[in-house]
Amino acid sequence: MKKLLNEEGFDIWAKDYDDAVIRNCHKYPFDKYYEGLYYIYNIIEPDSKVLDIGLGTGTLTKRLYDNNCKIYGIDFSKEMLKIAKNKMQNSMLYHYDFNNGIPEELNNTKFDYIISTYAIHHLTDSKKVEFINNLKQYLNKNGKIIILDIAFENNNALNKCKTNNKEDWDSSEHYISWESLKKLLPDFKYKQFSSCSGFVESK
Repeated sequence: MKKLLNEEGFDIWAKDYDDAVIRNCHKYPFDKYYEGLYYIYNIIEPDSKVLDIGLGTGTLTKRLYDNNCKIYGIDFSKEMLKIAKNKMQNSMLYHYDFNNGIPEELNNTKFDYIISTYAIHHLTDSKKVEFINNLKQYLNKNGKIIILDIAFENNNALNKCKTNNKEDWDSSEHYISWESLKKLLPDFKYKQFSSCSGFVESK
């Protein structure tokens, strides 16, 4: 996989991103990628208000948009946001780096669901914990946070995947090892989903 972690890199990748996922959806890092999106899609009720953090080209949110959900999204790639906006013209999308938290424009906004797919690994573990716990204030009563990312139950599983994928492994990213985070995220649960992905969900 290309190591494109900055805004310029994702802008360059934007046109080919969806195709790249399709080509790699049965192996690291996108093993069972679409099954994971369907899992989230089936949880979210029609007509919900949804915030997607790192929505990219809007692969998942377009389906939710078509299901009459009100879509808000954050991404640091202008080019990916352009593609997403073309798919969802009435969505509210923000060019913003979530390393800095949530845009001020959303400070008084509450959501039924906050979702993120394959984006949180750009944050260090300490920033992940701070960011994820901070999201709770943006939820409506009974709202839910659902995060799908490259993730593992423990460090042994992470290191095994790293060994098996030496050529493609990106050591500059911060993949989830749940054993390292679970005590710091007591309001969340973890579910391993594929050989290299898992869900972090609010309880």
